[in-house]
Amino acid sequence: MPFLVLLDEDGEAADIVQMNRLSASSLIRPDALFAGARSLARGNRQRKAGRRPTQLGATLVIAPGNELIYIDRESFAGDHADLDKVMTVLRENRTRMT
Repeated sequence: MPFLVLLDEDGEAADIVQMNRLSASSLIRPDALFAGARSLARGNRQRKAGRRPTQLGATLVIAPGNELIYIDRESFAGDHADLDKVMTVLRENRTRMT
C-alpha cells in the first residue's frame, strides 16, 4: 500500500465516528446471511470474538490534519466498503495525502 493503514485496536476512532453495532436483527438479514455463507465458502473462520464483539467495522480515509474525507460504516457483518470508491477518494486526494 502506498499509504499508511491504521488499525483501531482500542476503539478510540470507533467511538469518535459512532460506529454501528451488531444486533440480533442484523444477524438474520438476507445480505448478512449471504455474506457469512460466502466467507465460510472461502475458508474464513472466526476464532476469537475480540474485545468489542458487537462493534461493526468501518473504512475511514483521514487526510493530514486529521480531516475525515471518507467514511463507510458497516450495516451488518460482512458489509465492507466498496474498494473502488475508496481508491477513487485516495486518487482524488493524492496530493493531500503525501
